[in-house]
Amino acid sequence: MGLPDPGDLLGDENFDQLDFAGILERARAFIDADAVEHASTLAVRAIASPSTKRRTAGVLVTALVQLAGKRPKDALKSVNSVGESPDPDIAGEVFLIRGMALHARRKWAEAEANLQLAMMLRNGATSGLAAIHLGFLRVSLGDEEAAAQQFAAATTCGDPVVTAQAQLELALTFDRNGRGDAAIAPYDAAMSSPNPNVALRAAFNLAGLLRDSGDAKAALLSRAMLENVYATGHPDYGPKAAVELAIGRLEADQTEGVVELLTFGTTSADPAVAALAHLHLGSCLADPVQADQHLAIAMKTGPREIKRAASRTRKLRRAAN
Repeated sequence: MGLPDPGDLLGDENFDQLDFAGILERARAFIDADAVEHASTLAVRAIASPSTKRRTAGVLVTALVQLAGKRPKDALKSVNSVGESPDPDIAGEVFLIRGMALHARRKWAEAEANLQLAMMLRNGATSGLAAIHLGFLRVSLGDEEAAAQQFAAATTCGDPVVTAQAQLELALTFDRNGRGDAAIAPYDAAMSSPNPNVALRAAFNLAGLLRDSGDAKAALLSRAMLENVYATGHPDYGPKAAVELAIGRLEADQTEGVVELLTFGTTSADPAVAALAHLHLGSCLADPVQADQHLAIAMKTGPREIKRAASRTRKLRRAAN
């Protein structure tokens, strides 16, 4: 889904193309893309609409923005202000968002009841999202098997965006429970998502499973997938893929492009990924001053195992000089 300039959403011509479901769908796309401020703009525009249903959508988007800002109590107030509605579209979203807010406040039973009601309305994307959030609830309660069942149920909702998200959550559940073989198919399905955060996370994780499979053809496919993720330049998954590609080349005694890959890896927002890139730069750079600078950063910012490795490498390099 393309994300327009938020200023365009203030124009009547563009906004009038969005119905109730379209407003909620666009708001979720903004939030998933870490553009919460754009969702807020959309909420303001919807609340100012002469249409009662669009105004309701604006209130519900406000609740989603509040949830994204870790303000579940405010989100509950917003969604409860909508009240009961005979409109199944509105009712489904109210149950869904209320269930999400109650889950965030650790009110397990009330959250489950609302999410179950949202599912029962069988309203496409809304029911699929309710099943996904029921899965999250099961994970919070430590029932991974039940979570997998909810994620699997969400894959049948009929909405391609939600289905892909459900496939990713199903794959992640299998993966973290040691069922890598079962995770491959849902990871592959999730790669078709129009949401880059979903598609690239699925591709990156699937590449890791294929790499670790011990199969030569799978290893080649893994490398090609990582190259594709890296080529996107995505701020989260691009640097992660770059570091994995660099490590693979170093293990194969190939140095071409390694410094460029690792340099990009240092831009990762994940401290462990960035520190790992600094560690390897400190190991492979010929310039002792530059190498020492990277090792110092790895020692300062990395997790314990990277700090230890950086310290050992630093001592060895200094001893060699």
